[in-house]
Amino acid sequence: MEPASAVPPDFPYWHHVTQRRYDGPTVIYLGNGYALTARHVGMGEIFLDGEIFEPERGSKRTILNKNGTAADAMVFSLEDERPFPDWPVVPIATEPPRDGEDVVLIGFGRERARVDELEDDQGPLFSFRWTDRGAKRWATNRISSTFDVLAQGKMTSRAFVLRFDEPYSQHATRYEAQAAVGDSGGGVFVERDGEWQLLGLMVSVSGVRNAPRSGAVYGDRTYVVDLSHYRTEVLRWTRASCSNEVDDDGDDRIDFPDDPGCDGPNDRNERDPSLLSDPSFWIAGSASLGIVAVAGFALVRVRRTRPAKTD
Repeated sequence: MEPASAVPPDFPYWHHVTQRRYDGPTVIYLGNGYALTARHVGMGEIFLDGEIFEPERGSKRTILNKNGTAADAMVFSLEDERPFPDWPVVPIATEPPRDGEDVVLIGFGRERARVDELEDDQGPLFSFRWTDRGAKRWATNRISSTFDVLAQGKMTSRAFVLRFDEPYSQHATRYEAQAAVGDSGGGVFVERDGEWQLLGLMVSVSGVRNAPRSGAVYGDRTYVVDLSHYRTEVLRWTRASCSNEVDDDGDDRIDFPDDPGCDGPNDRNERDPSLLSDPSFWIAGSASLGIVAVAGFALVRVRRTRPAKTD
């Protein structure tokens, strides 16, 4: 069933899901000049608010597993030659996916063209053929597996799975979805406690045996990189100290605007500037340095005047 509205109801991050230039795959704009996509998609020019933004050379960062291997996710920054759209930062889920949890999928993959009926050993199959070009759309699904290890060549990702279920199945959602070509890098969002959060990144699909590759069949699966698992690694590369949700300076205040040491969300230092401007800080610091210097001089002097051993 097609969604009744062009945009998910009460969803604030629709424009953050964009695409590479020239009908490319999907990219998620996280805010503050940073983008996230699948590693196999790669970085490139992206559209934001109708304008093309260039990637900053040398800014690509692959998201890594704890053992140092690459996951199928990467971030990069955009050239700041002109101001970025004044959009909110996309929150990444802190809690892992849950069995049976409803999610919203957004991407620039192929659309449904027609339905073909095929015969299989198990009976008739209905194949939802894809269009030749992609378009931005959204749909829903329900998490069927919360822990999968997805191996793609030299990449290994912690992932969860969404199954494409038949209508009226107890697991089906109202706008049941299956990812298609072009959805790689697209977002899987979840609403928790009234807040929409980015839970995953679409990266791969698997199909039913003997089904056409140019369409979707009930039982197909969408594999999604679990961003809650890689959250710390993503924030490490995309958030400055004043927006990384960590108390970097130990004053029990976190990020802008709560930490007085932060001039803004892109400030890379949470330290309170009032401490550095306090004369007593510099007097105490100078005295400490003097004590160290005197002690060092005395030690050298003692070593130089110590009498040599005699036979």
